[in-house]
Amino acid sequence: MIQIRDVLQVKFGSIDQAVDLFTQLSTPESKNSMLGEQFGVLTDITGAMYTLVNEVVVDSLAQFTEMREKQFTQPEFDEWFKQFQLFVEGGRREYFTVEGQYENWSRPGVVVVRECYQAYKWQIHRAVSLLQRYGGFMETFGVGKNPRILTDLSGPMFQAVIEIETESMSAWESQRRTLFQEVEFQVWFNQMLTTVEAGSHEFYRVEFTSG
Repeated sequence: MIQIRDVLQVKFGSIDQAVDLFTQLSTPESKNSMLGEQFGVLTDITGAMYTLVNEVVVDSLAQFTEMREKQFTQPEFDEWFKQFQLFVEGGRREYFTVEGQYENWSRPGVVVVRECYQAYKWQIHRAVSLLQRYGGFMETFGVGKNPRILTDLSGPMFQAVIEIETESMSAWESQRRTLFQEVEFQVWFNQMLTTVEAGSHEFYRVEFTSG
């Protein structure tokens, strides 16, 4: 499967209106045609204000192309796109390969933590294996749930990403500190040190999820 992320820069002060464009389509049928079967909308908690991310999952790029063509023929699309242009100033599209299971976020309001790692050259498969273990640790110790592992399909090579949801920033921080003290985690972290050379955190709020 492929995750396609549109990372959009929203006009300052217009984030609520931009979110509404994705959450207030008139019928379930139009939502499915316009957005796709597995679709999510997130907004920034950290980083540049105001960022809106929409993410869709497809089996192939051919399926995504077909879905886009159907979008353009929907009766609502022209009016929707006029509103979209009013609130969105620019953005970029990113493509990732889904490694393993991919669950939708459980509900609007939860926090999504996205950890992005730059693996050493040719170490991407080892990085994926380690992040899968990391996701298991975080579920076991109540740090988060529904972990997803992704690798680059576009952009810089040797990127590995884990996304996971948590109830709040405070829950994430307190439970993670407990995990850090576990011997298994410390062994895992030492293995990560020989596999990745850099990383970053991003935090988002789920505004909408379907599928």
